[in-house]
Amino acid sequence: MDFMNELTLNHWTWFVIALVLLVLEIALPGVVFLWMAMASVIVGGVVFFAPDLGWEGQLIIFAVLSIISVYVGRTFLRRNPIETDDQNLNQRGRSFVGQTYKLIADMDNGRGKVRIGDTNWTVEGDFDGLAGDKVKVVDVDVTYLIVEPV
Repeated sequence: MDFMNELTLNHWTWFVIALVLLVLEIALPGVVFLWMAMASVIVGGVVFFAPDLGWEGQLIIFAVLSIISVYVGRTFLRRNPIETDDQNLNQRGRSFVGQTYKLIADMDNGRGKVRIGDTNWTVEGDFDGLAGDKVKVVDVDVTYLIVEPV
């Protein structure tokens, strides 16, 4: 643990940590690292004006600011969700509701397949359909399209 006594964290260290956290924010899903990066920038600013602050104090400030910023950030985003013009964003199956497609496989036990673009989708419906029959998508159940005969 001798290396811990010789450990020095200056303001540039915290700014680099902030950059690394921002890269993680871009690369990984979720909005957590952004708030931690902001905490790191604040700690970097504190260390800039108080360079004699020990690493223990710096880490405590970073931990406290990270927890506070993540809590405040998540609360803000929960109350002010990001609006989008596309209601089907990240719900690809929803964009097929109301469309008509041909079955590429017979319905078997209420399940069949349709081809949409370059993808075969599993469909469910309470009817007996044959390959080539037209079906209309009426809903989406996670990864299945719910269809009815046309």
